[in-house]
Amino acid sequence: MKYIGLDVHKANTVACAVSAGGKAVMSAEVRTNDAGLSEIHARMNGAEYAVMMESSTYSYAAYRFFERLGVEAHVVHARSLKMITDSDKKTDRTDAEWIGRCLRLWKNGEIELSMSYIPTDVEAELKDLCRYKEELSNKLGDEVRRIRSHMHRNCQELPSQFQNLTTRKSREFISTAYSNDYTLLQRVSGYAALLKESEQVAKEIERRGTNDRNVELLESIPGIGRQTAVQLMSMIVDISRFVDPEKLCAYFGMAPRVRDSGGKENHGRMTKSGDPMMRSIMERVTLSHVRHCDSTITAYFRRKSKEMGTKKALMSAARKMLAVIHAVLKRGTPFTA
Repeated sequence: MKYIGLDVHKANTVACAVSAGGKAVMSAEVRTNDAGLSEIHARMNGAEYAVMMESSTYSYAAYRFFERLGVEAHVVHARSLKMITDSDKKTDRTDAEWIGRCLRLWKNGEIELSMSYIPTDVEAELKDLCRYKEELSNKLGDEVRRIRSHMHRNCQELPSQFQNLTTRKSREFISTAYSNDYTLLQRVSGYAALLKESEQVAKEIERRGTNDRNVELLESIPGIGRQTAVQLMSMIVDISRFVDPEKLCAYFGMAPRVRDSGGKENHGRMTKSGDPMMRSIMERVTLSHVRHCDSTITAYFRRKSKEMGTKKALMSAARKMLAVIHAVLKRGTPFTA
């Protein structure tokens, strides 16, 4: 059995194979494409081997190449390889060798490593679509603020019945009342185009949640609509990946830092090591839930708001919401307050 460490970059990949005894037996630098990676496979001469690489944007191509060959492939979180990034002697060759040695030790149960989950092409495409929707939502919010700021600077008033710019009547009022303001008209036109695109993407996301039992289960939780349910499942993928709610919270970057020293355990701030989009969605979902549902989460939020303020209480309540999501998906039964 050989253990191959890969240091993957955009153009080139450095590979180093480590034997079962822990000795480096092969190293090579190839192009990061199918032709280049095929050279690594060919040099194994039919021998059994596994590969491991550090998580990065460029690791997907290498992972999927070896996966298609039926080779055991792993992508490890960068923080698990901190010994490499902090090394005084750092080259692509030494990095690849260290990754190969870590793979060997991990496979033999001698060290612990945190592995990344690599989604399938379909799962990755859905997650990208959901991320794109969040980007459009942020752009829409930014554009509304720019339009309002522009109107305030130019002493342009907007009647109360036309405050909601998502409505066509509000945009038509601005176009008619301030038809001589070219910049304002261009901003409103750009906003309308963004809004239309966002609505189309939202419909596509909702369509993909049709007949999905997990999406239906999440929809049973007040504060979570069809679109948000699909977004959450695009990130969770399979609840069996998370043995308990704490694992799910850690994945979302919503687990507190723990420092255990001298027999005392201290809990600090949230790690925020997960995807920022995940936390943004969870905060939005939780806020909607506590506004419209009388549940244990809402009671917890109100109690914590008095102790630590609204912002921190919302984050704590979002952790409770994740625990509910975990329970609903694990049990396979709808939410009950």
